Amino acid sequence: MKNMTLPKMTLTRLAAVIALSILALFTSMTAASAHDELVGSTPKDGASLKQAPKELTLEFSGELQTMSGVDSTKVVLKQDGEAVDASAETKGKTVTVTPAKPLESGQYELAFRVVSEDGHPVENKLEFTVNASAKPTPSMISAPNESAAPSESAQPSENPLQDAGSSMSPVIWVIIGVVVLGGVIGVLAKFMRNTK
Repeated sequence: MKNMTLPKMTLTRLAAVIALSILALFTSMTAASAHDELVGSTPKDGASLKQAPKELTLEFSGELQTMSGVDSTKVVLKQDGEAVDASAETKGKTVTVTPAKPLESGQYELAFRVVSEDGHPVENKLEFTVNASAKPTPSMISAPNESAAPSESAQPSENPLQDAGSSMSPVIWVIIGVVVLGGVIGVLAKFMRNTK
């Protein structure tokens, strides 16, 4: 009777551990793909401005993390390919970028890296033009129903912030989950041999 009960209990435990391991694996994969996203900006991506903004704002879908003593938010502002001195402040879901001096007319690119609510870095960039000397044209005036959300060109790019580090690929989390699952199965196999 004992010989029949032990294998059943062992198989039940094995099934439970495998189920929990699979759940943990999918949870890791979900967390890896659930980073906060840029949902709006001022100016918006691709905007053409007749007046230089005093500050730039980035709005995200979740609370961004700030760590004491660590530069968790990194921005690089460039005018026609040349770096422009600017500082960034993160508060809640918003990053405010303030140029050190008034922006001149030209083509600008703002690349940024922030720490998502789930602890992973998120990178992206947006572009805008300042043409303070030109008279406004219909293309510079936003339509009343035009959304301030990022355009298609503002979707996450591969490496928008080359000098600010890179985000961890979701593939890494899958590999970690498989390794953990393999370790658990190995321990269970050893346990089963010892109980025979």
